[in-house]
Amino acid sequence: MLPILLILSAVFVLLFVLRMGGAYRLVLVERWPALAFAGAALVLLARGAVWPGLGFGVLAIGAWVLWPAFNRRLRKYDSVAAEDPQDVQARAILGVTVTASESDIRRAYRAKMASAHPDRGGSNAEAARLTAARDRLLRKKR
Repeated sequence: MLPILLILSAVFVLLFVLRMGGAYRLVLVERWPALAFAGAALVLLARGAVWPGLGFGVLAIGAWVLWPAFNRRLRKYDSVAAEDPQDVQARAILGVTVTASESDIRRAYRAKMASAHPDRGGSNAEAARLTAARDRLLRKKR
């Protein structure tokens, strides 16, 4: 009986996912650990293991809530290895790190621009270089 129930539930999930819109499907794919824990919880509950099933249910809820933020952090560090050389150069010009926030980038830009601005004795080329670096990094943050 259990294999038939599992096959029917797999067919239902497959049909459900295929009928969903792309944005909703993307959310489900993004949160795959929660779906895996929920599936394990359903199997355990179907077999009569109530407490382990409830435990996996709680894990599924936690994974649904926490996994996207954790996954974003993982992807941020993965992208550092394959980073664009122009981004590295822009960061070097402003003197900020990979994890710099928008406010850090703006603060570094203002500090550097205070001495590089043409009205303060700097050159147009240096001011343009700072502005281009700031714009590039802020565009990446959005």
